[in-house]
Amino acid sequence: MSALVIGSLLLFGGLIAFVVRAASGSPAQRATLGSAGLVAILLGAAAFIIASAVYVSSDQTGMVVRTLGADLPAGHIVAVAGEKGPQAKVLGPGWHFGYWPWSYEVEKVGTIMVPNGQIGVVTALDGQVLPAGTVFAPAWKSADDMLDATKFLAGGTGFRGPQLSVLTPGNYRLNPRLFRVEMKPVTLLAAGEVAVVKANAGETYTGNDKITVNGVDIVPPGYRGIWHKPLLPGAYNLHPDAFQVIKVKTTQRVYTYQRVDRTSQGSNDHRGNNQQSADYSISVRSKDGFTFPVDVRLSLSVAAENAPYLVALLGDPDRVVKDTQEDEDLEILEARLVLPTARAALRNVAETLGALEYVASRSRVETMTAKLVESEFRPYNLTFLGAFIGAIGLDSTEAGQKLLLTQTDKEVASNQRATYQQQQQAEVARQQFIRSREEADQQKQLVDAEFAVKTSVERAKAQVESAKGEAEQIRITAEARKQSYDLLASAIGKEGVTLLESLRFVKEGQIRITPDVLVQGAAGGESGMNDALAATILRQQMVPKPAAAK
Repeated sequence: MSALVIGSLLLFGGLIAFVVRAASGSPAQRATLGSAGLVAILLGAAAFIIASAVYVSSDQTGMVVRTLGADLPAGHIVAVAGEKGPQAKVLGPGWHFGYWPWSYEVEKVGTIMVPNGQIGVVTALDGQVLPAGTVFAPAWKSADDMLDATKFLAGGTGFRGPQLSVLTPGNYRLNPRLFRVEMKPVTLLAAGEVAVVKANAGETYTGNDKITVNGVDIVPPGYRGIWHKPLLPGAYNLHPDAFQVIKVKTTQRVYTYQRVDRTSQGSNDHRGNNQQSADYSISVRSKDGFTFPVDVRLSLSVAAENAPYLVALLGDPDRVVKDTQEDEDLEILEARLVLPTARAALRNVAETLGALEYVASRSRVETMTAKLVESEFRPYNLTFLGAFIGAIGLDSTEAGQKLLLTQTDKEVASNQRATYQQQQQAEVARQQFIRSREEADQQKQLVDAEFAVKTSVERAKAQVESAKGEAEQIRITAEARKQSYDLLASAIGKEGVTLLESLRFVKEGQIRITPDVLVQGAAGGESGMNDALAATILRQQMVPKPAAAK
């Protein structure tokens, strides 16, 4: 405003200088006044221009409000065609001229920053009225086009109300009189869970493959209804009001129903509740009228592709609600499906079995219970992993204790009878063993005797054969000697043979060399010598031999 006053004064002074110049008669005075007036006018014009200038820094946005002009159309709050009021166009960083103080007001506001991990939800305060049946304005191709107020309003494509397009992390320059921005967290999905999207905006799907479950349409992504393809773990920039995100756990779920005994002050039960003791077991009634609790554990999971179907049936299956029957907080899936199914299955099985049969047939009870539970889970597209029976509390009541006592006595008697029978069988087996051992000893002696007889017979046969062999050897030797003697006798005569044999005996030591008889005779008398030798041999043969030592 001060620049405007100064500029007005300078312009007025310049005009006065030109008027005075026209009335002055001196050329030099007219030249001086003319120069002064021109300078004053130029300075006044410059002051006026400076008065209309607006400077916007890099982190600001200039919002223009026009104070003079036609009134805005009814129902609108932002001017597009120069009407009086907030203008659609905003001023960016730098100098801007022509915004005279008597006609414009420029308000400088900061830029909008969307931090990481959040999105900007935009609401338009002006624009066309939303079509009937819609809650959110159609999405724009880009956020920059949406935030251009002139395009938004002048083209007739912008609708007032919530905008389906959101602002991702970054800095934005927008008209605060047209747009209001609210920060919302991005949709984060951790490992082990998926997100089922229930779209409240978009076109209505008319394809033949649409599935309607529980009055809700399961449609392809981008249409209004439950999207048949869930979102996998990651981060998503979804409008939190236009797209309702329902998280569903895909990890294994285990539901345990049993009695939690008191262990310590303030201990947690199987659901994490801080209390000393609780009984979550399921009570059943057997075919023969006994009532007793049963501990059971059910294991199941939800496949990612089946999550939309489960959401259509139960809404938000993992949302915790207050169960009036149990008087505790339970997940919707457990309160409406798992727990009622477990109760019904266990009780239906118990109605077909006696109490003792139920206790003794745990594996059979598990199999029957699993089949019933699986058939109940099948319409919900749940993946059933198994049912596991824990403790069966038949002894928790007096009647059950008596029943178990009679069964125990019966088993004891049966075991004793079986023991006696086993002892009797053992004694019989021992007697048979002794008899068999004695028979084996006698059999061994008999075998030894038979073997001795056979040995003797064989030994006798061997001796006979040996004697035969010796006799044959003697005969052959004698024949050989006879033939040898005959051949020798034919060569040297019988006396020569006799002499050779005698000398052999002498060499072998069988005949003494020192003679007991000295034989003398004429030289060349063979007959006398032979007679002497023969006498000597005969004398030695007649000497008695000593008896052999015994």
